[in-house]
Amino acid sequence: MSVINRENPPIVKLTNVSKVYGFINAVKDIDLTIEEGETVGLLGNNGAGKSTLLKIISLLITPTTGKIELFGKEVKEDQYLFKREIGTLLSHSFFYEDLTGRENLEFYLKMNRRTDDHVKVINNMVKQYGLKFFIDRPTHELSTGMAKKLELLRVTLPYLPKLLLLDEPFSGLDVENKQFIKNIITERKSNTTVIICSHDFNSISHICTKVYYLEKGRINIILEPSEFDYFLNKQN
Repeated sequence: MSVINRENPPIVKLTNVSKVYGFINAVKDIDLTIEEGETVGLLGNNGAGKSTLLKIISLLITPTTGKIELFGKEVKEDQYLFKREIGTLLSHSFFYEDLTGRENLEFYLKMNRRTDDHVKVINNMVKQYGLKFFIDRPTHELSTGMAKKLELLRVTLPYLPKLLLLDEPFSGLDVENKQFIKNIITERKSNTTVIICSHDFNSISHICTKVYYLEKGRINIILEPSEFDYFLNKQN
């Protein structure tokens, strides 16, 4: 796992961030600082605000109030330059279902402009992960586990982004595919910062350097690794 680097500016810094939908306060007055190399969990029940917070950090939605800083710079206009350094895996698929896995990956590699040789990148991936029997099938024919594996490769190829955002990445997966995602996170060699949304503390506690527990749009508890076992026992 990457070493936390506190000498560089924080990868994520939110100041007084809120998001309001009509009369609903999805997130309220969030202050959050995440250092380079951390693996952070956003924990909470459905409706706690964790997915909304992840979408704000990914720049998919704009907060109603507050300031966002990513990679040491305030996010204002020209968000494309920030988004190039972010990989986002949401609970719903970004793939076009009538396209094959290969065609989808080619499309996203071209769009993100991360490589000039997308054919080589995909061919190497197919060999490395044993995907030759799946890569040329339409994605609507793929199992949940295989589709999510391709989604994860979509956001991590040809190299890991500076910021990797994962929303319920382990949901609906078998043991093998859960381990595949954990390996991507724990064996990374770069200083990629990872933020994981989950309602299941068991699935993220052993890979996180810190966990934020959200309730009703607010961060109510901040857990350090030394407190994980106590919190887990309390939940059970």
